[in-house]
Amino acid sequence: MIMSQDLRRKLKAAREKLGLSQSKFAALIGVPTRTLISWENDQATPRGLAFTALNEKLDAILKD
Repeated sequence: MIMSQDLRRKLKAAREKLGLSQSKFAALIGVPTRTLISWENDQATPRGLAFTALNEKLDAILKD
């Protein structure tokens, strides 16, 4: 499954806004670094509730 460009854009924008490395941002959102990298590179995508929760968390970070 291919992740939406919007979600990939939000991931990177939120990480950069906070000034965090991929490993630190992954820890902040509660996923392994490898998972975050896969999401950012469109190699994997969160599903179901994980997708919804991630979207909400990213929206909150970007809103501040």
